[in-house]
Amino acid sequence: MEPTEVIRLHTKLRIVYYPVPWSYTISVGIWVDAGTKDEEKGEEGIAHFLEHMLFKGTKRKSGRQIAQLIDALGGNIDAFTEKELTCFYMRVLPEHLIQGLSLLKEILTEPLLRPKDIEVEKGVILAEIQNIEDTPEEMVGEAFFEALWDGHPLSRPILGTKESVRKFRRSHLIRFLKRHYIPEKIVISGAGSMEPSRFFDLISQHFGNWRNNSIATTELEKPPNPSPSLRFIQRQTEHFYFTFGVQGFKIADRAHYPASVLDMIVGGGASSRLFMEVREKRGLAYSIGSLSASFKQAGFFAIGGNCEPSKAEKVVQVIAKELKRICQNGVGKEELERAKTQLKLSVVMAQESVTGLMMRLGRQIHYFGEPVPVEQIIRSIDQVTADDVVEIAQKLFSENKFAAALLGPIKESEAERLLAILNDLLGS
Repeated sequence: MEPTEVIRLHTKLRIVYYPVPWSYTISVGIWVDAGTKDEEKGEEGIAHFLEHMLFKGTKRKSGRQIAQLIDALGGNIDAFTEKELTCFYMRVLPEHLIQGLSLLKEILTEPLLRPKDIEVEKGVILAEIQNIEDTPEEMVGEAFFEALWDGHPLSRPILGTKESVRKFRRSHLIRFLKRHYIPEKIVISGAGSMEPSRFFDLISQHFGNWRNNSIATTELEKPPNPSPSLRFIQRQTEHFYFTFGVQGFKIADRAHYPASVLDMIVGGGASSRLFMEVREKRGLAYSIGSLSASFKQAGFFAIGGNCEPSKAEKVVQVIAKELKRICQNGVGKEELERAKTQLKLSVVMAQESVTGLMMRLGRQIHYFGEPVPVEQIIRSIDQVTADDVVEIAQKLFSENKFAAALLGPIKESEAERLLAILNDLLGS
């Protein structure tokens, strides 16, 4: 079955639902068009911090009571913050949906945001930031965005910095809440064992009176301009950690699907070129892979992994060789079909989870304004040709300079040389 139509309330809040007759549960997500991209200078990490704080108490319930109610529902209620979106979601039995919706509405519209709770939560977030700083893979991943899009909101870490988090006050959180947690920036998506009309009625009853706020801004989001550079973190680790990448394509670009197929070919699995050449054939690294990802205004294509420091130069040379080989020699028919099958399977597998369906719907409404049928996604993948993949590879790897985030027990001059080697080999 395909999702029902998108319902827009008089407040501009949008609702979409996917009925799943075989399910015994229902999954609901409240998607806020707010994330790292919306943070102003000095607000780094505030979207994520606010997401945490909304569970700490309302005008009617303490944080402990909220936690007890979540457990009493027997399902799962949680939240996450991304670069562009914040999502509050739950999966419960249909008979508990009303209680769950009431709770989510309350924490989103009636938070206390008490100063003493804010101070306590700062310690939690600071520990979370420290955990990332203790994890080389995470550190390199965060630093890569700075290397690619320095200065743009998308380049900032989702958690913010220790300095920015320490400065948060209640007034800062209220200002962000009033600016972004408004119906016109909200999508509520659902999937599961309930009739669509019943679902729409319940959402309208609980969220139909959510009023817009006059301080909302309508500024257009500016896409990031790539400013490829090096971010090097010197650390006495056993391994050398790396992420190399270039600016890619925004999510609505027709190049999105060819880039996704290219990702599978380059480093998307155990049969990918980099995995076979770097790990299986030469034993140069334990971990190697690629990632093509898209946002509303931009995207990126990155290659990451780790190796022994002494093997770093050879790994970079093999990466450059494989990327250049695709640009010059193309891809084989079997290789192309294998990559497309992998990609299609990942799409279809998401259909087998009510939470996966809910997540897909919520993102699609934010990014495209309407649901995109899975058949259309499969068809778009099937239509990707070998020539399409080569064209995208040439645009990504031959027409751009690579940015890099590197961490390990080497000198900065050596890090600079590794990035220069990659860019020189691909530019020649």
